[in-house]
Amino acid sequence: MKNEMLNRRNFLKLGVKAGGGALALSAIPLHLVAADEVSPDEPLAQAMGYVVDATTVDTVKFPKRAGEAGANQFCNNCALYAGTAADATAPCSIFQNRHVVGAGWCNAWVAKS
Repeated sequence: MKNEMLNRRNFLKLGVKAGGGALALSAIPLHLVAADEVSPDEPLAQAMGYVVDATTVDTVKFPKRAGEAGANQFCNNCALYAGTAADATAPCSIFQNRHVVGAGWCNAWVAKS
């Protein structure tokens, strides 16, 4: 068994390998990394009024969801929703790209342009 020393050449080789691995990991799309779903019980979700069923929003507490305009607000038609309207769940930038339910709603809702 040969005892290899960590000389400058071996150190640089190790650094290149580690850097290449880090670069390869950074190429993975965020939607594949952040696959867990936001729970309405989480503190941020509660502060934002996030619900998985938009029809259950307390419109007294969140008047933005009230009325005709509010009735058409869902996660899947929000500008912060990274999926399509047909997706059941997709990443949301408010929740660090974790998945939210397309039929849900939160107070950060913004119309898609």
